[in-house]
Amino acid sequence: MTPLDYGRILFAFTLAVHSLFLIMGIGLALFISVAEFLGIRRKNEDYLRMARSWSRGFVVLFAVGAGTGVSVAVELYLLWPTFMAVASEVIILPFFIEVFAFFVEAIFLGIYMYSWDRFKDPWRHWLASVPIVVASAFSGFLITTVNAFMNAPTGFTLTPTGQVATVDPLAAMFNAAVPTETTHVLTACYVGAAFMLAALYAWKRLRGDTSEYARRAYHLALYVGFVAAVLAAIGGSLSASFVAASQPEKFAAMEGLYRTTASAPEVFFGVTIPIPGLLSFLATGSWTGVVTGLDAFPASTWPDVGLVHTAFNVLVTIGIVLVVVSLGAIVLERLKGHDRLRRVALYAVLVAGPLAYLNFLLGWIVTEVGRQPWIIQDVMSVEKGFTTAGDAVPGLFYGFVVFYAALLAMTVLVLRRLYAPPPRGTRVLPGASHG
Repeated sequence: MTPLDYGRILFAFTLAVHSLFLIMGIGLALFISVAEFLGIRRKNEDYLRMARSWSRGFVVLFAVGAGTGVSVAVELYLLWPTFMAVASEVIILPFFIEVFAFFVEAIFLGIYMYSWDRFKDPWRHWLASVPIVVASAFSGFLITTVNAFMNAPTGFTLTPTGQVATVDPLAAMFNAAVPTETTHVLTACYVGAAFMLAALYAWKRLRGDTSEYARRAYHLALYVGFVAAVLAAIGGSLSASFVAASQPEKFAAMEGLYRTTASAPEVFFGVTIPIPGLLSFLATGSWTGVVTGLDAFPASTWPDVGLVHTAFNVLVTIGIVLVVVSLGAIVLERLKGHDRLRRVALYAVLVAGPLAYLNFLLGWIVTEVGRQPWIIQDVMSVEKGFTTAGDAVPGLFYGFVVFYAALLAMTVLVLRRLYAPPPRGTRVLPGASHG
């Protein structure tokens, strides 16, 4: 492999690891707040136990996620210094604001964790969770605006020598891709967190946990997961329509469309859906609209069509599966009897957890690989933005892989110890939970 191959694989690997903590850092914050809200509102100890229990794990995930996020930023400077030279002048504003969002989240997380049972009015403690939810989502929004800029660059001009001439930081930050991309990413985070939590409690119930606590946690995750999955599907459709208009080459790769076509049919895994003009309608809003194919671009600028097209098809399939599985499980939980079908649904939800995480990664594959060969669309290629110190990249690759393997192993160990039942005779603090 070339140094560039090592660099791309390394960044993809570290981003995939960070994505797990990103999903839980954004999504779990919402669940903690909702669970405490329901516990106070309904005077239900189970929901309060959920908030306490989940917040303990959230602290670990928040800390590791912060570390892996910093590693991603460091890698950008090490591997793509030419790109970062432009980014640091043009799209630095969201990075700067994100620091303050991180401060807010960290400060209120400390307040939230150490103020349980400190207020006579429990709603005051719950209020401390709101800035955590908002700040975590805002951090995700800010970082996603940077990627949106890479897909729809604006707010700057370059000199013939490649130097940044003029900059409008607000225009760069609030580029045309921001509304659809940030919405889709944030809803995908809530989908991932919801289904991973649902999978956890599906596993507990399959192992014989018949407690109301496990049942309520499972139901809460399912309901949020279903709503988030529907919203993510809508956001994904809007995002695809935007890509069709702004990045037609990427859209053609997503759909595997080699020839520019009017009244284009939708082809799914090689099978044409029997609705004439469906792809044209989805892309242009017109059943007879013209969809640009790959033939409109030089073959040298095509992304890996096979990978992008397959990833997109699997992405759509998993999205549909998540909606169907969550809806089916919700319906079966509300019906009396049907124990055998309910158990099948538990197994389906157990599988849906990792599928939701995989779907998040597939979305980034479509976004990033589909933009190739550009790191900034039509402005800078990935190769041009790459470091000239390529000989050091293979060693960096293996070093990071070993480091991340150790980090993940330690994280799993800490979480297992954190949620393990205490030894016999151990005094348990009031309100502590191992659920």
